[in-house]
Amino acid sequence: VKMDRNRLIELLRKKESGVITLSEIRELNEYLKTNTDDKIIADALNAVLAGSFKVEHDYQPGEIQRHVKNLHDKINTDLNTGLSAGKPNKNRLIIMISAIAASLILGIAGYYFIYSGSQHNTVAKNVLSTKKGSKSTLELPDGTKVWLNADTRLTYDKNYGEKIRAVELTGEAYFDVVKDADHPFIVRTKFMDIKVLGTAFNVRAYANETNTQTSLLRGKVEISLRNKKAEKIILKPNEKIILNNADVLNDNNNIASKRKEMPILSVVAIKTNKTDSTANEIQWTKNRLVFDQTDFGEIITELERWYNVQAVIKDSSILPRKLSGIFENESLPEVLESFKLAAGFNYRISDNTLTIY
Repeated sequence: VKMDRNRLIELLRKKESGVITLSEIRELNEYLKTNTDDKIIADALNAVLAGSFKVEHDYQPGEIQRHVKNLHDKINTDLNTGLSAGKPNKNRLIIMISAIAASLILGIAGYYFIYSGSQHNTVAKNVLSTKKGSKSTLELPDGTKVWLNADTRLTYDKNYGEKIRAVELTGEAYFDVVKDADHPFIVRTKFMDIKVLGTAFNVRAYANETNTQTSLLRGKVEISLRNKKAEKIILKPNEKIILNNADVLNDNNNIASKRKEMPILSVVAIKTNKTDSTANEIQWTKNRLVFDQTDFGEIITELERWYNVQAVIKDSSILPRKLSGIFENESLPEVLESFKLAAGFNYRISDNTLTIY
């Protein structure tokens, strides 16, 4: 398998930043399987970026130096070949920048791996993510199926399943968990942990939203709050727990909340669509947008993620207005057209910018 040097650097950078897609993960892994030099340096680089200098294998310093030298030789060959071929100035500049970038990456990884005195064990992580405007499905090593909504990041350790099956989530995901009583499945979010044995449930934990929600479709889940781990909340099927993130932050900082529009947490019944009995909380897995007396401000946030646009609001007075609607595979203009009379706004779309006025 061959890979352009620029592409390798791009994939390593994406993996480190957590914005790599499932197809890109597969592309990178397939390449690294058959390219030992790049694989070992990628391991070292992962260790550096993770804040530890102990990688999965106990490579000797001399071995690391040899692989770093091999890669630098390859980079220099690419550079010299490109320059001697009389490539256009633009291409020559790209080649030079790529060579410098690769040298810096590999040099830093090699240097820290060899010379650092800090040798702390660390567990490598798998990071899977979706961008705004995209969704994805995946299967974890135990067969658990996961649907990732837009702008979502899911992380799990390489030792997933050895004792527990733990994942970390930012964004929204629907899980259909394979039953395994000996290895509990745990979803960790910023404010709550969700523990299950085998069940189907949805977790919504976007960083820019005021609530964290867990909706149980079948089975049983145990909820524990990060700041009150001793307290456990058991959800029954067709129940949803809503946690007010702002109140949790206030509680953590010992600051009394002056005004609470809702309790710090509440358990409510899940609403289902009358047509096909699908819970509203997982309609997104069927490419449906569902709003039920939702603040227009929250709708805009959802549209930004769903259609990969940046919203500019010219009149904030319309944001608290509550709207309802169900949309399946409809375009952004179609959604906005259905709302604009009821909410009293107009809009324009230019490139990736949505202006509301």
